Amino acid sequence: MIDIKDTIALSDNNEYVVVSKANYNDEVYYYLIDKNDSGNIMFCYQDNNQMVELTDKDLIVKLLPLFLEASKNELKDIIEASH
Repeated sequence: MIDIKDTIALSDNNEYVVVSKANYNDEVYYYLIDKNDSGNIMFCYQDNNQMVELTDKDLIVKLLPLFLEASKNELKDIIEASH
């Protein structure tokens, strides 16, 4: 299972940090940022243990609010745990 804050290596020879994940239509999608180039972002899903990049811009637009909500909840949990 891949979780927020995990680091994964992809076939493009870059390492990415999972900054958010979201469930949509029975699929888990991931928002990734390259560890060495924060301008290199990727939206993916897992298929047969391989990360597949999303290219459907309409789907990405639908997922963005879900990624935001998941990130907000993760930050809330971190803040609560630190108190």
